[in-house]
This record gives sequence, C-alpha cells and structure tokens, in this order.
Amino acid sequence: MFVSIAVLCGVLVTASIQAPQFKSRVAAVRVDALVTDGRRPITGLTAANFELRDNGSVQKITDLHHETLPLNIIAALDVSGSIAGEPLEQLKRAYRAVIDALAADDRAALLTFAQNVDLHSSFTSDRDKLRTLADGVDTGGSTSLHDAVFSALTLRETDERRTLLLLMTDGRDTSSWLTAQKLVAAARRTDIVIYPVTIRSVSSFFEVPRPRVHGRGQRQEPSERLLDTLADDTGGRVVYASDESALESTFLSVLQEFRQRYVLSYTPEGVSTTGWHTIEVKLKGRSGDVRARRGYFAQ
Repeated sequence: MFVSIAVLCGVLVTASIQAPQFKSRVAAVRVDALVTDGRRPITGLTAANFELRDNGSVQKITDLHHETLPLNIIAALDVSGSIAGEPLEQLKRAYRAVIDALAADDRAALLTFAQNVDLHSSFTSDRDKLRTLADGVDTGGSTSLHDAVFSALTLRETDERRTLLLLMTDGRDTSSWLTAQKLVAAARRTDIVIYPVTIRSVSSFFEVPRPRVHGRGQRQEPSERLLDTLADDTGGRVVYASDESALESTFLSVLQEFRQRYVLSYTPEGVSTTGWHTIEVKLKGRSGDVRARRGYFAQ
C-alpha cells in the first residue's frame, strides 16, 4: 500500500520544516563534498587536504568519512503522462537496479508523483519489499514536482546515514501547491544531497550540455534553473541520461558517485550562532573541483 500525500501539501507549506536543522552551538556541522579531477572522483584524501570556511572563517575539520557511512536513498520518480509505456518500464528497471546495488546497512524509500504525490514506503532495508514497490505504479496526469521534492525532504531522519535524493524528472511543474522559492528554502534547511536526473530528449532545451555560466543573451527555462538550484544549493549535480534506456546505468552511476563523496565534520567557531551560514570548501596542496552544499541555517 502507498500513502497519497498531495492533499496535505496545503498544510505542509505553512508548517515549519520538520527536517533536521544544523545547530552551531550543540552539534558538529557535517558537509557532504564531492571532489573530482575532471569527471573522476578523487579518493585517498585526508582532512589536511581540505580548507573549510564558515562565513569566511577557517574552521578545524574534526572528522572525515569516505565510503564508510551507510546511506539513505530517497527515489522520487516522475510518473506523469509524458513517460507512459516503455519509458515507465525502463524507469522501473532503473529503480530496481538501485535497490539491488544497496549495501547491507543502506536503506531506501520510494516516492512517485504525477498530479498526486504517493509515498509507497518510508525508509526500509527490506530489499524484497523495495523491489516490488514499483510494480503497480502507473502514469498519468500533471506534474506536482515542487510538492514531491518537499515531501521527500520531510523523510530525512535524525540518524548517522547520509541521505541522497535521487530525483528523476523533466523539471517541469504544472500542479503544485508549493512555489519554487519555498521549495528551495526548504532544501537549504536539510543536509539531503539532491541529484536530479533528466533525459536530454524530453524537451528542446535539454538537447545540448548547458553552460554553468550564462552570458548575455543566454536564457534558461524556469524548470532548468530550478533543477540547477536544487543541485547546487545542496551539493549535488544535475545528471543527464541520453534516453530512457540509459536510466539504469545513469541511476547506478549516481549511486556510485554518491558513495565516493567525503563527509567533513566541524564545530563552528568564531561565527554567529544564528542565521544563514555560507560554507566554502577548497582543496589545499593539489588541484581538483569540490562540490558541497552552499550553507546552512543555525538556530
């Protein structure tokens, strides 16, 4: 059985965000960071290889994890009418491949959305249950993307697992209660890392790779900007599948990349104990690109 949660969105929008928030006085802040050389993850780094700034102040990294912490995977899958037929079957196969690739201590949850947002299961380690959850999923209707992502964010639990939101969508919202601005604000208040996956052929603006910096005369569609913002603000990245048949390999590559990220922990010093904190993470003594969440709210 699944739970339809679209009817709750009007209440959720006005309620306070229930996902965990960083508290700079009480607990260490954890920053999930991807370090790459070109397109390949860099492994073997230590805390001494990183410089981390909180609101401009250099912080002491007290702990570092790499490929050791168990994962929570939230699969949020767009099943609106545009993927009816074989694309839906390919999507189901891709989801099952992720479940089969989970490690022993990992857990997963499944949420699908069209006009309604349906939670098929919260976090569980029951592989047999997870594999069969998508069997009865069908397509149809409009797309409540904002409501679906917000609902996925509320699933975050206060455990030591790192949480990946694997979001498959074309980025177009047509029926949500929640605005894009409120969704982005909610994403900034959790430590969930969002990896939107989309298909290049869904619409014309997905046909070619998009530059990160847009010069004069270059325009992004609102849906494109939203996926970029959700990924950038949480430290993830937008990933493109060439077509529906590539969804399985794309999902698995996202899972593998997420496993190879670093988790840096520190207790903020010399900064305000409230408000928005900007985080900057850089490498010291070697070259490489770092993707990490842009900041956190302290209370």
